[in-house]
This record gives sequence, structure tokens and C-alpha cells, in this order.
Amino acid sequence: MGIFIKNELTSIVINDYKFTSTSKVESLWLEVSKNNKKYIVAGIYRHPNKDIRDFSVQLEIILENISKKKTPCIIAGDINIYFAKYGVHHETTDYVNNLLVNNFVPTIIMPSRVTANTATIIDHVYYYEGCNSKKDLRILAGNL
Repeated sequence: MGIFIKNELTSIVINDYKFTSTSKVESLWLEVSKNNKKYIVAGIYRHPNKDIRDFSVQLEIILENISKKKTPCIIAGDINIYFAKYGVHHETTDYVNNLLVNNFVPTIIMPSRVTANTATIIDHVYYYEGCNSKKDLRILAGNL
């Protein structure tokens, strides 16, 4: 897992938000700052054959900790959970509900992986506004 950070930004690795070694999840959590503004930025790769329920439970603990600190956060990753199955697949519903309960908003809701025969939403980007809630902030997201 890697994340490119501009030289003008300061970043430190956050080791508090690790998944267990048996989880088959690769992640990198950074605190990125410039001047007095801080964000948590995370990259996550969940292996396709990893149990969704176990991943969701571990992620929920991390999300709760971030929510308590009120630090704005961006999570992006190849999560390999088909977002469009929300409402028809119990594990996907629980996963998305965990994000929403902790105020992490999905910013990509269109297919990110398209082939001649399929279109899936398995790459995810989430934003948590944290202490930015009283600021006039626009989020623009999309697929290329």
C-alpha cells in the first residue's frame, strides 16, 4: 500500500488504526497536515476472498475512534465489496451502515470497474467531515 503526498504537506504514519494480521487487509493510515489543518488519509485494500463481516467489524472500531477525535478523514480503497448490493446482501448492508452511522459519506456511487459484460462499484472513497462541519466545504468526486 502506498500514498503519494505533496512535499508541501507534512505526514506521519498512524499505527493506531491497523487491521489484524489475519485479516488479509492491507492499509496505510496517515495524518496529513498543513498549517493548522489536519486530516487522516487512508488507503485500504481488502482481498476479495476476505470475510466481509470480519473486515466490517474491524473497520467499525477504527471509524468509531476517528469519529471520537473529530479529525476530518478520507478513506480510499479497493475494498472489493459490491456497493450496489446494499439492501439485498446482509454483509454489504451492515458494512455500509457502519460507515453511515459513523458519518463517513460515500463520494463515489457509480461503477468504478467496467468491462464489456459487467460494471461494479468495488472501489470506494469515503469522507468524514469531523471538525469541518461548520465550514463551507465542497466535495467533488467522480470516476475517470
